[in-house]
Amino acid sequence: MPGDALTTLTGALVAVILTLLVFSRLLGDNPAFRFVQYLFVGVSLGYAFVVVYHQVLRPGTLQLIDAADNPSLLMIRVLPFLLGLLLLARLTARQSASWLANIPLALLFGVGAALALGGALVGTLVPQLLDTARPDTTSPAAFVGAVVLLLGVVTTLCYFYFTLPRTTPTGRLVAVGARAGRWLLVIAFGFFLAGSLLTYLAALNGQIDFLVNLPRLLLGS
Repeated sequence: MPGDALTTLTGALVAVILTLLVFSRLLGDNPAFRFVQYLFVGVSLGYAFVVVYHQVLRPGTLQLIDAADNPSLLMIRVLPFLLGLLLLARLTARQSASWLANIPLALLFGVGAALALGGALVGTLVPQLLDTARPDTTSPAAFVGAVVLLLGVVTTLCYFYFTLPRTTPTGRLVAVGARAGRWLLVIAFGFFLAGSLLTYLAALNGQIDFLVNLPRLLLGS
């Protein structure tokens, strides 16, 4: 058997065995499924470490060495390494040293929250407000869609408006809008769930198709 065919056959057999072990989860939790789970986590962590080494640590170290003659640039390049070393303080069980890891963690979470908030404002909230306030009147269907969008935004916001007393006329109107907004949220979450389920079914279909067509692929190779 040629070397390429043997490699293909070995890889296909390993894929089939691991797939069947994953499907064993349908019979309940078992050591075979946990073995595949731990294997997946271990391989993922190993791959992530290799990627981080080649794309982050090694280039950063080379840049740090190249900046040895420039004190200001060296300070900028060495700062990420110092923040990374502070994370290692969490390995110690002493509270007097582990608090140092809070500095890079606070910076990481703060920058991440700011980026997420900025992305939500620029990418979602502002376009939503502009599309709501700028209806499309080029055709009757577009106008109806703009009206539905406006009503959907208003009623959904009413669902999250809890400070207005429901005993006043305005409060009763907001309560009616809140009920409509609740149904809109349920429908939206249903669409999101259906999309996620469709993705999982597509992955399952691809894996089953691989198992069914495996003999033909091996014979063809």
